[in-house]
Amino acid sequence: MYGVIDVGTTGVKLSIYDKNLKKTHYEKTVIGFEKISQQHIEQNSLQIANAVKGFVKKAREKGVKKIGICTYRASILAWRNDGTPITNIITWIDGRGKEVVERLSPTAKLLKSLSRSLNIILSPDSPAILIRWVYDNVPRLIEEVKTGKAYVWTLDSYILYILTGKFLADATNATLTGLIHPRKLSEIDIVFELLKLPKITPEITGNIHSFGSFEDVEVSACIADQQAASVGFGVLGKGEVQSTHGTGSFVETVTEKLAIPTSGLVPIIVLKIDDEKTYGLEGFIRSTGSTLEWLMKIGLFKDYSEAESLLKKLEKKVLLVPSLGGFRIPYLRDLRGIILGLGLDTSKSDILSGLALGVSLHIATILNTMKKYIGRFREPLFSGGGYSRSSAFLQTLADITGMQVARPVDVEVSSFGVAKLLALSDGKLSKKDLKEKPDIEKIFSPNLHHIDRSVMLDAYSKLLGVISRCLKGQSLKKIF
Repeated sequence: MYGVIDVGTTGVKLSIYDKNLKKTHYEKTVIGFEKISQQHIEQNSLQIANAVKGFVKKAREKGVKKIGICTYRASILAWRNDGTPITNIITWIDGRGKEVVERLSPTAKLLKSLSRSLNIILSPDSPAILIRWVYDNVPRLIEEVKTGKAYVWTLDSYILYILTGKFLADATNATLTGLIHPRKLSEIDIVFELLKLPKITPEITGNIHSFGSFEDVEVSACIADQQAASVGFGVLGKGEVQSTHGTGSFVETVTEKLAIPTSGLVPIIVLKIDDEKTYGLEGFIRSTGSTLEWLMKIGLFKDYSEAESLLKKLEKKVLLVPSLGGFRIPYLRDLRGIILGLGLDTSKSDILSGLALGVSLHIATILNTMKKYIGRFREPLFSGGGYSRSSAFLQTLADITGMQVARPVDVEVSSFGVAKLLALSDGKLSKKDLKEKPDIEKIFSPNLHHIDRSVMLDAYSKLLGVISRCLKGQSLKKIF
């Protein structure tokens, strides 16, 4: 049996699969955010560490001898060499990196303006920038790191450290830091120099590796969560595309080679097995599931089953722009959520429909940006994650994107992707088998006429343009 621990931004999940990759056990520990302010969003490092260790022990009790890990990405922390965390996890939706970017040297700002790659790396949500923030705000941390008493890196590296005692990081996570080159897997010297970071980095591994063991359970796979979803979907061929809808919505497609886009798309390693790398592009919305959580918190509905019963069809009376954490495509970092179309007759159903419409319009915007780099997609658009349980949302997504949308039987597809990697490590699957698609529960076909779709997307693009010109790179608080 294989155990998979999925560390997400809403909690830690344990899934156990038998030798045929059928899920035999599932449970989740909910772990919320510790929100210091609107711009500082953290999670408790020790709480996550204890949850992971507890799940490994439970997996062992159930007969598991080999586990794999997937984690949310682009989130960093500092810890001591005994595994004790020094900081909370600074999450990928945190905004404090803006402070570091504003203080960059004139040389760094000039190079940032001239280089597409540096413009991505030296952005507020980059882990490299967040690492600089940690060094600036934790006294004597640089000295501790230089003397081997402490480490600063990403969440996957911390999880591997507390389980194995080794300072490691897998390629899919490490190359999203902006400090490790996705082609060579070597340190990007200029970034270390511009940010004045100590050049102390983990050993970079493939996604299948003998990482070590904890409680006599081998750790044999580690991969970033969205890339794990691509493996779970079997989306490993050029032009294939998948989307996962959890705390945020992520869209990933596969490219023939490493592409450095001029837009807000992120170049990624989808998978590294031995010396073979699969490259791709990613775009995302930071706040999909978190917007649903907010709507539930303020009393719009009591649980997700009620939300689905309220969201029966696309009414197009309300549009909720899902920008609670800003956008990268187009670049509107300071934009916060907007609801348009409110009236005295606006209902709960209208607002939920407005969210489904807003998420779908923005995913279609991301997909259209991707087409500039890969040409045509190979349908369907696979869709997983918690929000994909909503049939009304997926029908809206099919209508707005004009693509067939496929929902698997098990929407926890990231965990399934890790299970496939564990089976590959055991010789139960081949690399070719990784491209096999999961069992599909339902396919949603677009019903919207292509002219109507084009008009809606054009109107949405113009709306974002108007908002961008209004904000002029400032927050509403500064303007008003």
